[in-house]
Amino acid sequence: MSRVRVQIMNQFHRKSHEYKAIKRYWKLIQQDSRKLSDKHFYRPTFRMHLTNKEILDKLLSYSQDLKHHYQLYQLLLFHFQNKEPEKFFELIEDNLKQVHPIFQTVFKTFLKDKENPNYSPQI
Repeated sequence: MSRVRVQIMNQFHRKSHEYKAIKRYWKLIQQDSRKLSDKHFYRPTFRMHLTNKEILDKLLSYSQDLKHHYQLYQLLLFHFQNKEPEKFFELIEDNLKQVHPIFQTVFKTFLKDKENPNYSPQI
């Protein structure tokens, strides 16, 4: 997810608000959405008090591509943490052609390892 975030971030001008916000709050994009804090803090980047969930909503509003990949990442994370390999691999297979090339490489590796008889997934 990090490499996809960087590629999307680089589509913005380096001095733009969007670029700086995505760069500063990169950890929120990688964090499990169920564990985001509800506490309000003053955020200098946005010049207002916001929760982590509100910041994430703002970041995802900057790019539909980022939003799509984030939602897919969260679904994969959910199925992986809940030890649901059928749903996990089904999601990968369904989205293989529609994702960023970086995600495609990772997805193909998962699928290749799934078919390997010596591979025992820790899902």
